[in-house]
Amino acid sequence: MNSTNSKNSTNSQKGLTLVELFIAIILVSMVLLSVTAVDIVSRKFLNTTYYENRVQNEAGPILEMIAKDITRGYGNANNPGVIVSSANMVDIRQLDKASTPTYDDFSDDAWVRYSYEAAPNYHIIRQYCTTGSQSVCGSWGASEILAKNISGCSFTLAPDTSLNKNLWVTIAITARRNAADTSPPSAVNPEVILQTTIAALSQSIH
Repeated sequence: MNSTNSKNSTNSQKGLTLVELFIAIILVSMVLLSVTAVDIVSRKFLNTTYYENRVQNEAGPILEMIAKDITRGYGNANNPGVIVSSANMVDIRQLDKASTPTYDDFSDDAWVRYSYEAAPNYHIIRQYCTTGSQSVCGSWGASEILAKNISGCSFTLAPDTSLNKNLWVTIAITARRNAADTSPPSAVNPEVILQTTIAALSQSIH
């Protein structure tokens, strides 16, 4: 009788040990799955942040460059120094760099053009004027690619008013890691939108 009870007790202990082992395995598996999930999410977040920063670092300086040139736009109310002929193009006239500038003579001033080319190019280019006149550039030189993988770029001009003698230009640039991929933004191909509004003096200095 005692022998039988001893065997039952031993079997019960073995059963408990197996149950505890299974529970331990399940708990360890859950912990490992949680750690793996956190690691995957962290990697995706880091990749997204890295790609976004990379895209912004490539497009940001171009936005600043265009904005800086627009602030240098030189002209007057009747002959503005900033011309937005289309939504994706802006022409900027800048005062000639002679030691004694000719303020009333616009024909010797320098022009620079920034324009956006959509598919299949997806880039922003810059051109300098080779033949200028009093009001426009007659011919433009070779184009220089400033930024690639630009999925959108627009220039919006707000004319001056009687109370505001400046030309306000809004620049909006949308950049991606791969602009040719028109699918919604993702972790591997994020979208970065940069926008700024700057003023170009519309009045002649003279």
